[in-house]
Amino acid sequence: MVIVYSTKVTNRLRYIFELYFEELLKVPVSFTSQRDIFEKETAVKLNYSNLKMQVGQVDLRPHGLLFQTGLEYQDLSSFACNEQLCVFASSADSFLPFDPFAAGFFLVTRYEEYLERQFGKHGRYLSKHSILSRNKVLDQPVVNQWARLIAQKLQEHDATFVVPKPQFDFLTTIDIDNAWAYKHKSLRRVVGASLKNLFCGNFSEIQRRLKVWKGADHDPYDTYDYIRNIYKENEQFLQFFFLLGKPGRYDRNVSARNEELRELIRKLASEFKVGIHPSFRSNRVKRELFRERKVLEEIIDSPVHSSRQHYLKLILPVTYRRLIKAGIREDYTMGYSECIGFRAGIASPFFFYDLKEEQKTNLRVFPFQSMDISLRDYMGKTPEEALTLLKKMMVEINKCGGTFISLWHNESLSDEERWEGWRMVFEEMTADAIAFRNEQHQN
Repeated sequence: MVIVYSTKVTNRLRYIFELYFEELLKVPVSFTSQRDIFEKETAVKLNYSNLKMQVGQVDLRPHGLLFQTGLEYQDLSSFACNEQLCVFASSADSFLPFDPFAAGFFLVTRYEEYLERQFGKHGRYLSKHSILSRNKVLDQPVVNQWARLIAQKLQEHDATFVVPKPQFDFLTTIDIDNAWAYKHKSLRRVVGASLKNLFCGNFSEIQRRLKVWKGADHDPYDTYDYIRNIYKENEQFLQFFFLLGKPGRYDRNVSARNEELRELIRKLASEFKVGIHPSFRSNRVKRELFRERKVLEEIIDSPVHSSRQHYLKLILPVTYRRLIKAGIREDYTMGYSECIGFRAGIASPFFFYDLKEEQKTNLRVFPFQSMDISLRDYMGKTPEEALTLLKKMMVEINKCGGTFISLWHNESLSDEERWEGWRMVFEEMTADAIAFRNEQHQN
């Protein structure tokens, strides 16, 4: 057990220390602002204050971030120590040259996103503004690394301090934006698409559509049997998110009233965990998120508590407050569209901390590290290059513990046209992830 002394135990301090010790290192932690109690303790002691003590503790002179309220622009000067990124410098008499608790809080709460004024397409936060991107460590789970660094220093101080070995886990997630390319579409959409193809001279598309209708060819987006086969006997590592919003410019899925779609959802939900993919429209129409969640619950006859935003549209704290109000308890939106990497600097699930309310919420955030579209369209990677990047990321997570989460779409697994060769990435990524997990869980 670790006991932490601080002159003031704030919500911020409690949140980040519990994240590091109880969630990442699996070690109980307690707090006190009473010096006499701290001095009598026999547990591993961490003095997080500017007071000088001689009671066998480790000292860390704190940065002021965890004692502040509200939002302020911070000094983000960085330096390296043993090839490790360091921000929020501490002092020479501290057990580390920087304050990993202030740094971790800054990253995990997405403090920098609250202060950003320039957003990209669809109002999304851009990775180039991130302190991790500017320091070229966006591909590193620095918070998990800092947790292991803290554990190492405490073990050097007290050999009886033991933490469990880091554990690798993984989850593959699939967004169903458009369940089928040609099948089960309304007459209006069929006629509109066909006229558009005719106007553009895309006769091969018209022929493909006709073949699919006649049953002479398969629908390229119908990759569900393939996915099911890849994850046979590993169903717990796969999760689907369904777009069930009303039709709109950015919401193009088959109608939620379509019985074929409903049957597909029921079939997948019988084998895998499913969640809602809140529509683009739900960001501006009041109670639309409630409606979409209820539609999915009615289809699968089971409560729905997980979600991922369509187009990864995430504005803090507005989006997460809306999800909490709608009864969502797990969100999988925390990641970038234009690149891969650790948006919050962490490879493990964590509770959302509302900086405007200064409190920890019950919304569990599951950060993802890679998306198929990011790799192919935004970064321009070949399947072979993408696989190399994904494996490198898994290796880093394997070293310090965490969960590798990837985002795919049913159409990207068609292995046709622009997605030719990407099934290989999906299959080898899955095989590598299973191997990493099995190796650690056997040791």
